[in-house]
Amino acid sequence: MKFPKGKKRYLIFAVLLVLIGIRAALPTLIQRYVNRKLDEVPEYSGRIGEIDLHLFRGAYQIEDVDILKTSGDVPVPFFSAQTVDLSVQWGALFEGALVGEIDFKSPKINFVKGPTEATTQVGVDKPWTDTVRELFPLKINRLSATNGEIHYRDFHASPKVDVMIDQVELTATNLTNSEDLSGTLVADLAMTGRVLQEAPANLDMKLDPYAEEPTFDLNLKMDTLSLTKLNELTRAYAGFDFEQGTLTVAAEMASSEGNFEGYVKPIFNEMKILKLESDAKEGPIHVVWEGLVGGLSKLLRNQPRETFATKIPLSGRYEDPRPDVLPTIGNVFRHAFVEAFEGDIEGTIDLEDASRKAEKEDSSPSENDGNFLGRLLHQSDEP
Repeated sequence: MKFPKGKKRYLIFAVLLVLIGIRAALPTLIQRYVNRKLDEVPEYSGRIGEIDLHLFRGAYQIEDVDILKTSGDVPVPFFSAQTVDLSVQWGALFEGALVGEIDFKSPKINFVKGPTEATTQVGVDKPWTDTVRELFPLKINRLSATNGEIHYRDFHASPKVDVMIDQVELTATNLTNSEDLSGTLVADLAMTGRVLQEAPANLDMKLDPYAEEPTFDLNLKMDTLSLTKLNELTRAYAGFDFEQGTLTVAAEMASSEGNFEGYVKPIFNEMKILKLESDAKEGPIHVVWEGLVGGLSKLLRNQPRETFATKIPLSGRYEDPRPDVLPTIGNVFRHAFVEAFEGDIEGTIDLEDASRKAEKEDSSPSENDGNFLGRLLHQSDEP
């Protein structure tokens, strides 16, 4: 069908007006859609600011995101971010895969401990991953975050607790688990941050994001942290302060088929515990506890290095974790009198360790050769 030149000009003009109208309405339509999907998450609701579209790069940005718990009394959002950018991952497109990426600017996550479920906030479960999928039609293959913060808070402790990791930089790649894109079925995650505004920390993880059971291998290292930075935490939960000293932490963990295996290695350097002023209601038990903590830490130090340390084994199944108390105590003696632990990652844990079912026999000191300290030191060598 042919149109007269005059009518064709009007038709083109009308089509342009329609396209401009659709473009102008899209941000509002997307904003309503995002708000509706966020409100569908059980026990949480969402508030967002403006939506910015970037059609040429196949992306849209959500500004001023707040995810709030609605079923209880928690004074901080579970999640907030200055912007969330969802876009096509063009590098993968050139490899023949249509996948997406998500970038968070200044994200903040608040995990909250409370005396009841209503005052507790964890919020990480399957509905969140389903919601992200519904907000963007493509599979997310890459995730990044800049200038992030992670908080552990307890508003009901005295004093109130806020353990923070700031300056978080995170990159996760190959989340679609695509061998075509990266040559491997393993996703990689790297994160750096600063603990309590002082100690650099980094985490490296390899994981299978589609495994039915948690499947990962991670290394974690935190460099020197002044122990006085922990006083808010120790005063609230243990009733003492640190007067001086530093802490470094190294950890490894692997998980497969419902099993996990690993360790945490805290090393305290030149630690000195400050006894808090006792009041009448604390009584003699509090004073004895302070003396015990301070005295044992001095007695069981590695004297040449002035360090108090141990290696805490972690093993078992998620539904039945096993506290390895005896090896932990044995490692305190080992560090003090046999061989000092170094504050580095040992490289002794991998997925094969997690795949083996942990089978450790429980036994009392009387069932052994009577050499209790020797048995502890022997058990501390076990992974």
